[in-house]
Amino acid sequence: MSETIQTVHPRVVLITKTATQNQGNQALSIAWRDFLARRYPDANVRLVERAPGYLKRYTVGELKRARDPVAAFDALARKLVARMPAAPARDPSRWAVRHDHEQQQVLRFVRLRKALRLRSRVAALGLGEKDYLDRLAFICTADLVVVNPAGEFQADATDTALHYLLETRCAQLAGARTAFVNLSFELEDKMLVALSDHVFAQCDLVEFRDTESVDYLAENGGRTRPIVLPDGAAMSAIERTGGTGGGGLALAINALQVRTHGLTGQWDGIIDRLRTRHGITLTSNEWSTDFPFWQKYLELDGIECEGRTLPYDEYARHLAGFDAVVSSRLHTCVLGLIAGAPIIPVETGTFKLTGFFNAIGMDGEPIRMGDGDWEARIEARIEDVLADRDATLKRQDECLFDARSRLVDGLTAAFPEIGGRGGAADRENYR
Repeated sequence: MSETIQTVHPRVVLITKTATQNQGNQALSIAWRDFLARRYPDANVRLVERAPGYLKRYTVGELKRARDPVAAFDALARKLVARMPAAPARDPSRWAVRHDHEQQQVLRFVRLRKALRLRSRVAALGLGEKDYLDRLAFICTADLVVVNPAGEFQADATDTALHYLLETRCAQLAGARTAFVNLSFELEDKMLVALSDHVFAQCDLVEFRDTESVDYLAENGGRTRPIVLPDGAAMSAIERTGGTGGGGLALAINALQVRTHGLTGQWDGIIDRLRTRHGITLTSNEWSTDFPFWQKYLELDGIECEGRTLPYDEYARHLAGFDAVVSSRLHTCVLGLIAGAPIIPVETGTFKLTGFFNAIGMDGEPIRMGDGDWEARIEARIEDVLADRDATLKRQDECLFDARSRLVDGLTAAFPEIGGRGGAADRENYR
């Protein structure tokens, strides 16, 4: 009788967006999933949706009332680890990443909804506890847990950032290797900065997507020194169709940021001038956020909007059909670069685009809204690109090719070797 030898394969869990109306998040999740599968060919790579509703019971405000918030945070993580089952009863993971263009971003009554904290109150009832603890056990018994929060460590982030940190800390306490990746770090809450640094210090890998974030963390007391590599969406495998333009101008401008910074009037003027000369198509990789602010423009001649239903790769190739793409959205810039669209990046209220273009060797490329003659500079840059589209594409391609090579090589070298743990972690020390 032949003896069967059972091989225990390591498990890698990627906490990321698995169903999203944002094509950038879709591209990012798939790029990270596929990289991890290449990096660990013998492992079982699985995706888990980020920011589960159950965790909304835990808030920054409650931790701030503790005498030592970091100690209270660790105590909370230990209690969660002690409560989870020895092994998950169900598998909460998936492989596919779905573009769901029907998802909606609720933009009205934000302050009222925060004040009511409806989701937190529902979570406090204990609904979904068993499913959540199964999920936590699935994460904590992995060999490597990779956390991709994308843009959700922005300046005004509070509880959502806390939830990423809490699950990561649970995985650390249970003995899993952990990695935080692809961060633009802009948190303003000092306690959250301290908690982030506490968790980062115990990660096997911390990777930021711009040096500005590294500097910001250090300026706010952080001791962790992350590695810096370009945004992971740059690894996206998108086949070019050889588009040569001809579709006029595309504008992918974060309309919410424009309104927040009081720049709506200036964009009214830019759009009015451009539509008569070139024709404009409004588009976005986060349609539900931008579309509500486009209504008045769509009533004008020479303006259309397209791209809502397209998955990330088709959206990227759609961008390549325009003569030029003016974008303040990072992932529209990244996807357009990959597909072969001439990109004119515009920055507002943050450093994400500036950091990305600096990281790929296109220093000083973004035009910052509100600075000096920014409106005239955008229009002049459009004319320059249209005058020699091929030269713009050649420069972009050279920078992008080099950046993608550095990104993949850097990540491959930085990610730790892993081996199968052979079962659930011993949690007796955390009870």
